[in-house]
Amino acid sequence: MSRSLTDSRYDCWLASACMPSGMVRKLLLEFGSPEGCYLALQKHEEAVSQIITPRFYRMLSESGREEILQKYGKKLEQHSIRSILYTDPLYPESLKDLSDSPPVLFYQGNLECSGGRALCMVGSRAASYSGQKAARKLAADLGTQGVTIISGMASGIDAAAHQGCMEGKSPTVAVLGCGLDKPYPADNIPLRDEILKNDGLILSEYAPGEKAAGWHFPVRNRIIVGLSRALILMEARIRSGSMTSVNHALEQGKDVFVYPGDPASENFEGNHQLLREGGIYFTSARDILEDMHWLDNPPAVRHNSDCAQEQITRTPEEEKVIKALKPGSLSFEQLLIHTELSPSVLMSTLTILQIRGVIEAMPGKQYKIKQ
Repeated sequence: MSRSLTDSRYDCWLASACMPSGMVRKLLLEFGSPEGCYLALQKHEEAVSQIITPRFYRMLSESGREEILQKYGKKLEQHSIRSILYTDPLYPESLKDLSDSPPVLFYQGNLECSGGRALCMVGSRAASYSGQKAARKLAADLGTQGVTIISGMASGIDAAAHQGCMEGKSPTVAVLGCGLDKPYPADNIPLRDEILKNDGLILSEYAPGEKAAGWHFPVRNRIIVGLSRALILMEARIRSGSMTSVNHALEQGKDVFVYPGDPASENFEGNHQLLREGGIYFTSARDILEDMHWLDNPPAVRHNSDCAQEQITRTPEEEKVIKALKPGSLSFEQLLIHTELSPSVLMSTLTILQIRGVIEAMPGKQYKIKQ
């Protein structure tokens, strides 16, 4: 059930430090609730400092003043924002399986629409006209079949996906990388209002008042994917934020459907790379519905993996990753050191190698060569 306004103020306080999910869970396990954590910190209980770092201790202390809690209460009430803890029965079941599921979620709208047949649709903010048109039509066609589309309410593909889903008469879910009182981009405020008007849902793990930051979005993407049964990639370059969503899908063991797009356009280079490496090819909503077994007598899933592994020429970046992993598993941070690749190049390389079945992700963000 939704938390009371008083309880939600403490939820905002706890989320305001943007601590790792595991650290927040330990606090909640120790003290029972955000308010319990607050009272323990106010009393300077030693158990608090044993769980969180001095930096987070200082941040929570500074944000724990009564006037700040009152401001949270006003924002929650003004923007009709509610909160829910991961221990609540109504917390989205699909997120509970994530190793780093958000301990606290803030939401506006219909929380129950996040269950059932849900697919996420991702792609470029600076998408082509053809890509946006295709995304909108696909989302509408899926919406007419009772599919909920989940995306990030950004410009481009995200906005087209939400609009199409509503045109198909299904509720849509938007997951933001900022507080719900600060929708980003501001141009999409009318879209937010339409989502809520059409029985949809707006979600965030960030407390009200938290502004959008570049690092929020890759982290936010795990929730978009986590709420979904599979991912649809509409338009993306190889080095793009959409590829982090693809990587989350692979780590969560979910199918990746890839729209073919224009092979002559660099806007779709990520799509065609993924199709060559085993992404699921589709051209219509029916293809996806059949492959998800949401239609009668579905055919076999159409993976685009005609090439044998030994026929694929590896890039220098892929060779570096494979060489680094031969002695054993490594974390993403360790791979950055061993390969000397940039974070974006390493992430896309890991994504491609996972799709090929060369490597696999393990708990704790570790990677190893697949046996």
